[in-house]
Amino acid sequence: MTVLGSLALVVALVGVMRRDPRWIAVALGFGAGIPASAGVSLGGFSAPVFTCVALVAGCAWSLDRTRVANSAAVTLLVAFVVWSIAVTGLGPWAFRGIPVLLPRLGIDHQVGAASQLAYSISNLAQVLYLVAALAAVLFLVRSGLATRALWIAAWTGTALSAFRGALRAVGVDVLSPVFDTLQISYSSAGDTRLRGVFSEPSELAAFSLAVAALAITTALTSTGRHRAGALVLAGLATVDLLASASGTAVAASAIVVLAMVVVLVLRYVGTGGRGTPWLVLGTIGVAVAVLAAGDRLLDPVLGIIEAKVGSQSFDSRTAADAIGLGVLRDTLGFGAGLGSNRSSSFAVSLLATVGLPGVILFGAVIAVLVVVAFRNRSTVPALVGLLALLVAKSIATPDLSTPLLWVSMAACAVAVERRRGSTPSAPALVARPAPGRTGRPLTVGR
Repeated sequence: MTVLGSLALVVALVGVMRRDPRWIAVALGFGAGIPASAGVSLGGFSAPVFTCVALVAGCAWSLDRTRVANSAAVTLLVAFVVWSIAVTGLGPWAFRGIPVLLPRLGIDHQVGAASQLAYSISNLAQVLYLVAALAAVLFLVRSGLATRALWIAAWTGTALSAFRGALRAVGVDVLSPVFDTLQISYSSAGDTRLRGVFSEPSELAAFSLAVAALAITTALTSTGRHRAGALVLAGLATVDLLASASGTAVAASAIVVLAMVVVLVLRYVGTGGRGTPWLVLGTIGVAVAVLAAGDRLLDPVLGIIEAKVGSQSFDSRTAADAIGLGVLRDTLGFGAGLGSNRSSSFAVSLLATVGLPGVILFGAVIAVLVVVAFRNRSTVPALVGLLALLVAKSIATPDLSTPLLWVSMAACAVAVERRRGSTPSAPALVARPAPGRTGRPLTVGR
């Protein structure tokens, strides 16, 4: 067991023993903020911190008598997980031998000579990650603590990545033995781009973009210290995003910014022009900043684009997505199963692994979350962050097991549960009085 894994599991187990779900939510948020760090490492197998804590959360959820979560979003999510497990169990047998890109062998080494589909340890690992993620969602939705876990994850990943970047700047990165503990390939030491506590710069870029969207939306919809804290987090996330110098950051940021501008214009028109002075001042401020930055802002962006287009990485990722679509065709639309193929983008990865049925179920989950969470002011920031993360993942981060994805969905699903009246006014676990004492059980607040 690693240092980070021991710390997170101790916090989670304290929550179980004290019947206080807040401790477990803190541990889940911490694990979601360090997705590339192992909690347990045995021989050639290692499990992320988030997965280890999620299994504890699942046990706590299963022991709770009020554990039922009966919203459409949760039901569809369970159906998606069931289908994913089924196709993972049958896919490598039914379509054995078709060309795939096995996750453990890397994309660059296989695009020229694809591997053949067969059962592997990756199938079992991805199923474990998926079940653990579902357990985390069920626990966070039922306890009503998903938003807390989301903010802890955002601060953990953002602050630690910025701190590690500062250490690298002075040539004293001593945190590698602590954070780089999974049995995966981390970006090379010679890469000058920041990856923080993630496996590669594109992962940091996707995380930072989602956090920035979450924080900016929170700042726009809150006041006082909540707004101040959100602005600080947005600033740190932006610094991490720029330091990642990733093509994912450039492409995804452009899409998200364009979408936010469209929403702002539609809201402006829908409110009959209310807030015109602020809109004008904001537009002038952005224009002045862009003009003042000039080439210092444009040159790095153009440099990233020029370095990416036509590079081996770009060609490999394009070929990987083409092979992924070929897997979808060869499996007649059913998919090859989780862990059977690794594409470059999230959308193609879903199509290749869980097929059209899985994509339809997952899309239905997101659609329900969007419709309901958008109507609840308190969950709009989480929804914006989730959509920003999906945009970034659709460009260059294919993993379904990304912890921030599941915690964000849980934060949006809380709104669905509240709308149906199934989320309790207090967390599902309660702290009971010690033997021999009198009085009511002490309900643990959020």
